[in-house]
Parts: sequence; structure tokens; C-alpha cells
Amino acid sequence: MLAAAPTSGRSVDTFDIGDVARATQAGQRLSARTPLVDDVHGALVDMLMNHDVDPGARLNIDALARGLGVSPTPVREALARMEAEGLVLKEPRRSYTVAPLIGLDDLRALIDFRLLIEPAAAAAAARNATPEQATALKTFARSGGAGHHDATANRLDMTYDATFHDTIARLGANPWLRDALVRLRSHLHMYRLYHHAKHAAATKPEHVAIAKAIAARDPDAAAEAMRAHLSTAMKRIDDVFASAKIPS
Repeated sequence: MLAAAPTSGRSVDTFDIGDVARATQAGQRLSARTPLVDDVHGALVDMLMNHDVDPGARLNIDALARGLGVSPTPVREALARMEAEGLVLKEPRRSYTVAPLIGLDDLRALIDFRLLIEPAAAAAAARNATPEQATALKTFARSGGAGHHDATANRLDMTYDATFHDTIARLGANPWLRDALVRLRSHLHMYRLYHHAKHAAATKPEHVAIAKAIAARDPDAAAEAMRAHLSTAMKRIDDVFASAKIPS
């Protein structure tokens, strides 16, 4: 354990390493920089989610920095985060490129896989969730799907959707299942492919139905509500493609 440095009359109980870190010049720079990185990350994700930049396009850090009016550093950090999220690719000694879109057949296969495991996760959550956790899930389920039609809303809807499903997997207390869902990046693929469909408003009542079944501690109803939600989501995507609103 690190010992606190002597201070003028200040006891160890009142010593706060966070206060000391924030008082340093490096700490002040980090505090100022973190929101900027978040803002740059959000702007870049919006560009990709709205297809302002085509899949496979090369991303020049200096050009992006000039366009956003920032230094290259937050752009570089935001792109590194996006690489971890699977939105961009980076080859050794080469620049970043926009990750390719998943194909519709692959998305169907992803949904089929989720149909195998997520109803079981919802049933487990109904058995395991505490009343407080179930109430928080219902509250969160009602918080999404504002219905706005822009890239930022699409990104926020994606985050809402992913968080809802991840929370159910966490409440189900199966870390292997939860890890599998995270690795799928299914929500990312769905919302990139389906970026003009604006289905969050339709998704919210389905999320609420799942959350209510979990709160009622009804595993069968929770599993069926999840199964209906995933099947309906895939049907919505098929309908959009059939109507030619999104090029296949």
C-alpha cells in the first residue's frame, strides 16, 4: 500500500488521491480532454451510423481534426475506441478505414443465434432479478425510443437497445452468455444496416413487455416476450428491405 505523503496538519483520513491528481497540471489536462474525446467519438460515430462516410472509406486523422476544429489527439483516441467497438479497422502502418457493413443474410443468422440464447437469458433474469433490479429495468425500458430522425438519435437508440439487452443478460447471471452477446456486436450491425428504419419507437413497448414479465417473475412469459421481440425486429428489417428503403 502506498503511504500518503506528509501534509500540513491533514490526517490520512482526509487525504484524497483524486483531489491531488486533479490539482496537477496533467490531471487538469485529462479532465479537460475527456469530454472532448467523447464529443469527437460521438461525432464520428454519427457520421458512420448515418452513412455519411461509406464502408471501406479511409479516414485521415488530420483531415478529420481540421473538419471538427480539434487537434489530432482526440481524433486518434476516438478512432482507437471505435476500433475496439468494431466500427473502424486499422492495418499496421496504415490509416483507419470504415468497417464493412454486415450482409442481410448474416444479420438474419445473428438474430437466429440470439433467438437461441436470449429467451433463456430473459427467463433466467425473471428467476434471479431482485425487485429493485426489476423496477430499474422497467424504468430503463421506458426511457428509450424518442423517435427523432437523425444520426445522433440513431446512435442513442442503439446504445439504449444494447444496454437493455446487456442488462437482461447480466441479471440472468450467466457471464458466458453475456460475453457471447457482447462479442456479437449485433446491435451495432443492426443499426448500421438499418439506419433509416427508425424502429426505436416500435422497440420500446416490446422492451417494456419483456421488463414487465421479468418483474412479474414469470420466466415463461419473459422468454416468450424476448422471442417475439427478436422475431419482430427481424421482420421489420425484412420489410424495410422489401420496400427498397435501404439498398441491399
